[in-house]
Amino acid sequence: MTTETAATLLERELELRELADALTDAEERRGRVVLVEAPAGLGKTSVLWAASAAAAEAGFACRRARASDLERDFAYGCVRQLLEPVVAKVSAPERERLFEGAAGLSRGLFAPSGDTPSGSPSATPAADSAFSMLHGLYWLLNNLADEGPLVLCVDDLHWSDTESLRFLNYLAPRLDGLPVAVLATTRPGEEDSEDLARLAAAPETTVLRLRPLSAEATATLCRQSLGSEVAPEFAEACREVTGGNPFFLEALLREAAEQGVSTDSRAAVGVRGIGPAAVAQAVLLRLAGRPAAATALVRAAAVLGNGASVAEAAGLADLSEQEAARSADVLAGLAILKPAEGLEFAHPIVREAVYSDIGSRERAEAHGRAARILAGSGASEERIAAQIVEAEPAADPERVELLRRVAVDALMRGAPAAAVAWLRRALAEPPPPEGELETLLELGSAELRLGAPEAVDHLAAAVEVIREPALLAMSVRQLALALSVTGSSDRAVEAVESAIDLIEPVDRELGLLLAAEAASHAQQASPEARAPAASRLERYGNLDGSTPGERLVLASVAFERARASESAGEAARHLEAALADGRLLGEQQLDLVGPFYDLVLGLLATDALDVADACLDQALAEARARASIPAVAYVTDRRGWVLLRRGAVAQAEADARTALELLTSHGIPLGIPFALALLIETLIESGEPEAAERELRSSGLGPEIPPTITGNFLLEARSRLHVALGREREGLEDMLEFGRRHELWGAANPLASRWRSRAALAIAAMGDAERARRMADEDLERARRWGAASGLGVALRATALVHGGLASIDRLREAGEVLERSPARLEHARALTDLGAALRRANRRTEARTALEEGLHLAERCNARALVDRARTELRAAGGRSSEPEGGVQQLTASEQRVAELAAQGHSNPEIAQALFVTRKTVETHLGHVYRKLDIRGRGKLVHALAEQTRAAGG
Repeated sequence: MTTETAATLLERELELRELADALTDAEERRGRVVLVEAPAGLGKTSVLWAASAAAAEAGFACRRARASDLERDFAYGCVRQLLEPVVAKVSAPERERLFEGAAGLSRGLFAPSGDTPSGSPSATPAADSAFSMLHGLYWLLNNLADEGPLVLCVDDLHWSDTESLRFLNYLAPRLDGLPVAVLATTRPGEEDSEDLARLAAAPETTVLRLRPLSAEATATLCRQSLGSEVAPEFAEACREVTGGNPFFLEALLREAAEQGVSTDSRAAVGVRGIGPAAVAQAVLLRLAGRPAAATALVRAAAVLGNGASVAEAAGLADLSEQEAARSADVLAGLAILKPAEGLEFAHPIVREAVYSDIGSRERAEAHGRAARILAGSGASEERIAAQIVEAEPAADPERVELLRRVAVDALMRGAPAAAVAWLRRALAEPPPPEGELETLLELGSAELRLGAPEAVDHLAAAVEVIREPALLAMSVRQLALALSVTGSSDRAVEAVESAIDLIEPVDRELGLLLAAEAASHAQQASPEARAPAASRLERYGNLDGSTPGERLVLASVAFERARASESAGEAARHLEAALADGRLLGEQQLDLVGPFYDLVLGLLATDALDVADACLDQALAEARARASIPAVAYVTDRRGWVLLRRGAVAQAEADARTALELLTSHGIPLGIPFALALLIETLIESGEPEAAERELRSSGLGPEIPPTITGNFLLEARSRLHVALGREREGLEDMLEFGRRHELWGAANPLASRWRSRAALAIAAMGDAERARRMADEDLERARRWGAASGLGVALRATALVHGGLASIDRLREAGEVLERSPARLEHARALTDLGAALRRANRRTEARTALEEGLHLAERCNARALVDRARTELRAAGGRSSEPEGGVQQLTASEQRVAELAAQGHSNPEIAQALFVTRKTVETHLGHVYRKLDIRGRGKLVHALAEQTRAAGG
């Protein structure tokens, strides 16, 4: 250990012990993050490297990185420093193992610049490579950790690029179960980013704050550095001047030695005379009297940043390589540079002092020259771009083109934040008039992927001047998505509609694609904004679906007709034709919006749940294959609605929670109301309305729910929640508002919503029997015209309940018979329970028990605990015997059941974790709970144990 390292480790025993504990935890697969926080010079780097050395001795694989202010815009710069060396050095077969499974999604990050997948990153409205890259990197670490414990050490994390910080935030909550420790250093208040603050506040993170040296430690360091005893007054003066900062103290002592200051009590005055300012600039004082070449070289090195070659610095300093090499030796002797092959400063403070001593105009000019020198030496384009960013804009077209190339490469690596930084600088250069449009469009596209609100302005500016059909279509799709994401769906529809008028006359297929796009955005818009898109769709109703564009627009037409139709059979024919035997989905990459999602809602309305299942299975497989977080979330919550309609409550709840976790943790607000509505509905059926209310409150949505289709789902769920909590009046108000909005949307069929039947029951509970009967009768008439069995059964049940009397028994019996022919198992159980209750009240107890036993059995299979409790109470009142459930599948939580199902299908733990976007530890924990609750010893018994639940789900 060097004297300097020993000095910076003085009084760091507690911190080193905490870091050692983190390594021990990692060995036991309880990975966590430790941040060592301190101002510059307090020794945090020495603490980090000491921990790294201890990890290596303990058998850890140590991966190191140092962030740099010049590399803050590199695409996953820190991550690449950590992982590129191991990826590069392994054999081809071993590399294939590292990138096995979901880890393969990260392969492109480690490809040489320019070797990433070809094609414009703007080819789709919202490429989601940023999401898939996070997922892929996490599984790459999993594969690396399979070889043994791993420690990731990052120095100066406050200078990290955005994407690397986001990955660490993604990794932190997933470390439990991995033999991985993340150790990093950071400075407080150093332009703290939101991502760094989030990492520091994470429950998996421990923050260690280094303290200045005590008087005793200062005296020890004085003795070590000066080689003699020092008076207490001298040591205290040194501590006072330096604030107990080891780096400043070393610099002060070096100056004191060179000036021949004595170390007795009288010398304290002389130490104070050196002063803090002189200590901070000690490195510059050390250069005084040295050859001018040394000063020129160190300034060049400060401009180029750590890692520059002697030849590069020589070129910038106007020195020969021989002069530069001799000067580098001199600077190493002065402890300004480290003795290394490349030029690296002994400490960041040293570089900062040298760099700050260069005037701002001179610095900017030097960065411009450095960019040209690096370009001539064959340096990477990222390094050249980093110099351009610090140079004054010069309207240089070559700079613009280079920055655009680097930005495209960053996007292909799933690093939109880096791309945005490069492109904003390119726009400031500025580009020549002929290149301004492309730069503006690329910037807007990158900002859209990043979720930056500036995307709207930049994309709108580009769309205003574009006239080439294909480019205009691509650009307006991105603009529309940016508008919808920011809550401006009316403007999104308007933008797409305006573009259609320009594009359709010259490119019919593109016009059709945009018409479908407009219809999808219209689902989130106001009825007024929606009208033009709906009117245009009607003109396409007679297409034969011979092209992808025709099939896509027909899907939107089919959805509109299904919602407005009064015949379920007719609607189903439209919807199934639009699917084109699976071609529709195969031709369109799922995104945040699209006709496919609307189509699934239409299938719900026709009882065509088997068709919906097939579509969703295909869509989910495609979304998982490319690890598209938005698509996985959107498809999963739609699958949850299908499951809920079948009566598979626990499975639907699992899908709701999965979708919500993905949407919220990845900052995708557009789909949250829809997934939240599903979760509320499932919790109500599970007998947990209080939990549902907590979920609603914690979401931050409401009390005003936007009048969109997905917002309406949430409004309807809230109406049910009010009723479940005994707030019938509030529930009725929400139901009636839902109905008003529903009518404005032109949706005539009753199964898209059951609000009339539900409202009738709420009105009856409030004592207005006549109004309740009118509403229920109206719903029954609509349901008979529509013809879907589940909708008719729901309406029959509501009519029976609000009319009452002996006639209600026959109507409830009819409802049960109709629902038995439908896929709606939960509604069937509800009707049977109500029938049994009515028979009991009519003193037909034997018949009542038969109906109630069947209803109870169905409700148990559906995991509908609220209905189970009611059916059990009624059965006992009818003289039946109802034991409490013995356990089994009904004991499983929604997440446990989902994991158990995948395990029963033969998937391995890593495959399950990758499919559900959870950790292997989570899967192992859930399976352990499953085995205990089902009283089985392993996977072999799962298929049989889950068979009953599968039948309840309609399988």
